[in-house]
Amino acid sequence: MTAPQVATTPVPVDVLAIGAHPDDVELAMAGTLLKLTARGYRVGIVDASRAELATRGTPEQRAAEAAEAALRLDAAFRVNLGWPDGHFTPDDAARCALVQVIRQARPTLVFTHHPAEEHPDHRRLAQLTAEAVHHARLAKYDTESKLERWRVRALLYFLPPRHPHIAPTFLVDISAQFAAKYEVIGAYSSQLHRPGDREPQTYLSTPDFLRQRRAADIYRGSLIGTAAAEGFVTTEPLPVADPVHLFTAT
Repeated sequence: MTAPQVATTPVPVDVLAIGAHPDDVELAMAGTLLKLTARGYRVGIVDASRAELATRGTPEQRAAEAAEAALRLDAAFRVNLGWPDGHFTPDDAARCALVQVIRQARPTLVFTHHPAEEHPDHRRLAQLTAEAVHHARLAKYDTESKLERWRVRALLYFLPPRHPHIAPTFLVDISAQFAAKYEVIGAYSSQLHRPGDREPQTYLSTPDFLRQRRAADIYRGSLIGTAAAEGFVTTEPLPVADPVHLFTAT
């Protein structure tokens, strides 16, 4: 029997999550993606780089781990753009690559890094994604690809992990997905703590890293009276059609 695989070219989805390196999307919103796929929504993932500058592991290991994580998330596709890790360039070629993925995937929502994050790749990807979301709806942009323009309904940012002054616009209850979220993240074994391994230590590989991440999810959950939550920031005011339904829906 052939092992299940996730598509490596874009297909239409409801949600598109764009991260700078394989594991960025999972750390930010694996619980939300699990919740969405369980409700029947289709999600796609874009990794901008192969993380070849990572202190631990190899790009080949990271690619295998990303494929396994995508399976655990039940993603419809996962694409790697192959941008040079640590050297993202905010030029038209990069912008056009994102526009093409958006037009192929035709998502309702796009999620990506917050522009205030410390990592330069994260900041530049936030800028490029915002520009690509805008340009994807322009009929006269990138006409050579013959892809139809597409209007994303909303661009949403991951809540930066170490920016306490940035408040989430909304929090997603991931209580039911909390354990599964960390099973997804566990696919990235090359990056996480492994007792006795001889690779150089990083922030992610410290024994306390996942405990801190779980604690942050639990804290955000406490803000809305749930066991765990993930937070996001909108680029524009959040439209609400039915305030009663907003505060009573489960």
